[in-house]
Amino acid sequence: MTLMSAARRLVDAARISAAAPGPVARPVRRLTPAVLLLGLLVFGAALTEYARVVQAHPGRLWSPIDLHVYYWGGTTARHSHDVYDLDYHLGRLGLPFTYTPFALGVFKALSHLDEHSLQWLVACGSISALVASTWVAWGLAGYRRGLGRLGAALTVAGLALWTEPIQQNLSFGQVNVFLMLVVLVDFAQPHRWWSKGVGIGLAAGFKLVPAIFIVHLLVTGRLRAAAVATGTLVATVVGGFVLLPQEAHRYWIDGLFADSSRVGGINYVGNQSLQGVLARTLGLDARGVEPYWLAAVLLAAAIAIPLAARAYRRGEELLGIAATALLGLLASPISWSHHWVWIAVFLTAGGYLLHSRRAPWWAWLTALAVYLLWFAWPIVAHADRGPHAVRLPAGLLWTVPYDNNAENGWTGLQLVVGNLYPLLGVLLLASLGVLLWIQGRGAEPRAPEVTPRRPTSAG
Repeated sequence: MTLMSAARRLVDAARISAAAPGPVARPVRRLTPAVLLLGLLVFGAALTEYARVVQAHPGRLWSPIDLHVYYWGGTTARHSHDVYDLDYHLGRLGLPFTYTPFALGVFKALSHLDEHSLQWLVACGSISALVASTWVAWGLAGYRRGLGRLGAALTVAGLALWTEPIQQNLSFGQVNVFLMLVVLVDFAQPHRWWSKGVGIGLAAGFKLVPAIFIVHLLVTGRLRAAAVATGTLVATVVGGFVLLPQEAHRYWIDGLFADSSRVGGINYVGNQSLQGVLARTLGLDARGVEPYWLAAVLLAAAIAIPLAARAYRRGEELLGIAATALLGLLASPISWSHHWVWIAVFLTAGGYLLHSRRAPWWAWLTALAVYLLWFAWPIVAHADRGPHAVRLPAGLLWTVPYDNNAENGWTGLQLVVGNLYPLLGVLLLASLGVLLWIQGRGAEPRAPEVTPRRPTSAG
């Protein structure tokens, strides 16, 4: 099957999904207020320990390189039109500004703050956004507002805080948690609201990968929201040309947006995407791996998009969003490990499935084992090994050899550990497929036992 015919089949599948019946009403679920105590304990302990470790190693865990690049880009844009042609120099390392002109405009405005204040604002804001994201995610799963839902949100946020993606995001001063929150809040809006889709469009205008959620809106038949999201995305592009015309021309017209080489080496261990897996496993460069990557992306899309649409039709909005987020992470040319902040949504989805289905003890243990694969363990990263090495929170993927193309020499268990997140992503997609298949074989979903009130925002 050629790539063209595969793409045509994918489009046909999307049309079928869009024409399918509307979603089943989602039951209104409750959590006992006693869960709040668990949430306060878990989140309080996680945040306290995180603050202690950061304070003990500020040079390694409180040195936001990416935030420095954002700040430098915004400051440079106030005085020059050459942001995309310059590099932020950190020693001998040159880091280019890779975000959209719309994002550059945001950072240009933020650059009026002093950098230290901005660092604190982003760090505290990211942790707050993490809690808010889990709160909204539990709402998307059908849980009513209350102390129990707050406890569940704090519990998941505390667990997520000690995963490698979240800690990397905080360490680098990244913006991924904010974008995740914007997308989740958008999905939580009632369908009748005209603004549904604006958040997704803004997130996609800031960083292109969230545009995958516009596809999800299309295949689930929410055409007005998809149109609003697309229009918002276009507005961010047009706004870039109005406010930063030379930078916008350089980014969009000259094709910088499609040049993934500016972001970093695709075979670097931190790139936890399908392209990264294939480049490391096959020992290929960006050009050589491209046909294999495109085929893998089409296959992943052919699986994930119908799964997400089916989940939505069965009233499982959160599961559909999680599947779409997984597709975006797998399909993107570069998905650094700190882009996998969607682990917070995956953890919420897992907690929802375990709680709502009264899962047996072995299912909880299995979920715990999967969670620990994302955990930020106190380890010595491979590049730091030496007589004066210090144990710092890091993911298992940093224990394998990396840098200087060492990734191309991985064998056996190293291939599993070094490609851990994409492998877990594929596993999660397969698990969702099995779950929906089992549900499909059973009785058709019934209306909820508790009649929900008029739809309201899950946020």
